Amino acid sequence: MTFSLTDLLKEQRPGPRYRVMADLIAEAIADGRLAPGARLPALRDIAYELGVTVGTVARAYSQAASRGLVAGEVGRGTYVLARTPREPMDGVGSASFHAAIEGAEVPMKAALAAPVGQTEIMSATLRSLLDELPKREGPSIFNTYLAPGGTEDEREAAARWLAYGAFAPSPERMLLCSGTQQAILTSLLTACEPGDLVLTEALTYHAMIAQASLMGFRIAPVDLDAEGILPEALERAIIEQKPRAIFLVPTIHNPTTSIMGEARRIRIAEIARTHGVAVIEDDIYGTLVGDRPAPIAHYYPDGTYYATSLAKSLGCGLRVGYLIPPADKLDRARAILHGQGQTVPPLSAELATSLIVNGAADKLVAAQRTEMAARHAIALELLGTRDMRHHPAALFVWLRLPEAWRAHAFVEAARQRGVALAAGEDFMVGRPDRAARHVRIALGQAQSREALRHGLSVIAALIDSAPAEISALA
Repeated sequence: MTFSLTDLLKEQRPGPRYRVMADLIAEAIADGRLAPGARLPALRDIAYELGVTVGTVARAYSQAASRGLVAGEVGRGTYVLARTPREPMDGVGSASFHAAIEGAEVPMKAALAAPVGQTEIMSATLRSLLDELPKREGPSIFNTYLAPGGTEDEREAAARWLAYGAFAPSPERMLLCSGTQQAILTSLLTACEPGDLVLTEALTYHAMIAQASLMGFRIAPVDLDAEGILPEALERAIIEQKPRAIFLVPTIHNPTTSIMGEARRIRIAEIARTHGVAVIEDDIYGTLVGDRPAPIAHYYPDGTYYATSLAKSLGCGLRVGYLIPPADKLDRARAILHGQGQTVPPLSAELATSLIVNGAADKLVAAQRTEMAARHAIALELLGTRDMRHHPAALFVWLRLPEAWRAHAFVEAARQRGVALAAGEDFMVGRPDRAARHVRIALGQAQSREALRHGLSVIAALIDSAPAEISALA
């Protein structure tokens, strides 16, 4: 009987569908049902046969590629790789993979703010806050929940913090969230219904892809260049595919570090307004960039969900984010946010507000900019002759590997040497070949410049070696 991958992938197992499909592909390769060189069915064909979205199949293929099982190339499709006699790699979502990352000597996988004295500065503010709380009248913050969307003082402080140039957000439209991820999820649930299509950059924030898939939304990619999403490609996709929303990261795009110029932001806003499509704008890195264009939300306030947080500028431990939805969607967004039951702890909200009001937040941002500039200088010193995209305020760089390397193999080789990286496949939408030779290197996660220098030295040495040489030395 002829082997049918489509029939195999119909098998139902617990867990996310894309991961189950990747596991089934891995098993078929391991037992010889899928031989090296075998071509996998086209994304749309297999999605139609299985009754799933193209995005689900794309994520399954991407998972298989991350495990070193398959590869995709333009014009050839996705095909099974020949296996080498080394141990198989763990998948990106596996427990052993994350355990290895957590134990890495130099973690450079998560785009975290660099240590710049957050503990000392935030502790001092927290001590002052705790001394002041007993003097207040009314219910204690330790015996109440945060008001839906935050208190008036918290929203006003947030509006002042986020304002820059011509962008002046209204406190009345501000909602406090438990980080940017909750702000994005709330935006998706407010703007879309299950089954709706969301367009995004062909490379984008992986957590948004996961959120959208879990909520039953479809995801489709739009081509991008060195400035971000292409307006012509976006408008064509809107006309042909009828999306409900667009997700974008215009300032320090994740993972390519690009910053969209003002003219393109205005054009994107015009396209979205003309076609009645919502924009979900992730501006989590915005405060790190001193001179940046106004957000798309400024040009399209009636249809943009503006999401950000203090995670990348101050520290991810605060878990305080902000969402500014369109005015006519405010009540729905507030209700959805409240319905998730994951409100910001009042103490965290108070601490974030105190940091903004007393000026400590500004000091931390200035220190972060200085530290990241120094870390980028180290990266340029050690990797500067390579094909690398960077911005001095970004928490990461986007590195293209030599032709001999594929990202998943490079990430595994780095992991074996104590350095954790993110493979380009982690950010891909729809096309498993688009970033197969890229890695994202987080510069802020290392706890010192010395540790960063060591990690970058390991990466530089790997780049100058061939995969075959590494395997022989392992």
